[in-house]
Amino acid sequence: MKKVILKTAFITLGATIVVLVAVFGLMSLWAPAVMMDLTASLGLDAISGDYAYQEYERSENIEYLARSFIISAHTGNDRKAVKRFELLYGNEKFDSFCEEQEPIKITESTSLSYRSYVCAQGVCVKYRTCSSQSEWAGICQFAIDETDPSFPVGNPVAVLANEARSNEDKEFCKQLLGSFADEQKFAGAGDYDYVMKFLNDLVSGISGT
Repeated sequence: MKKVILKTAFITLGATIVVLVAVFGLMSLWAPAVMMDLTASLGLDAISGDYAYQEYERSENIEYLARSFIISAHTGNDRKAVKRFELLYGNEKFDSFCEEQEPIKITESTSLSYRSYVCAQGVCVKYRTCSSQSEWAGICQFAIDETDPSFPVGNPVAVLANEARSNEDKEFCKQLLGSFADEQKFAGAGDYDYVMKFLNDLVSGISGT
């Protein structure tokens, strides 16, 4: 009798698992936005980002592409993030989408435009995945072009400079400083002088290392 009960229980459990897997598969295929929210609620951020991208492919809604990029950038999937950022930045709706978004709160008293926030994340993943110094000039110029003249906290230049400093990448910092040679739009704005100082302090050690 016990064997019959156990056998029935195992069969029921097996059938339940099969049904759950089937439902999971169907939801992944037909409702990736639902799976995105579900996996996010479970703390599975990287998987949630992939579902967001899958939903973007299904619906072409730029909101999901942006979400997938930000998640991949934050979870360290840099190469995946670069591909998604290029799609996002090149999307014809990118400008209008950014204008519609609320500013990102950086500190209790400061906020950054959504576009600047996204581009700051984008320039960092570009820097982390570049394979040669020949790409550095383009990365630096992109950061400069996407940084507001007021040089707000968390802007692309400041975030890129901090990333390079954290890596003690003196050569890249030298390239970044060189890119500012003819730039005047940031002079005296925000934390610009402070950022320039710590870049110069790091670069000045090149000859002594």
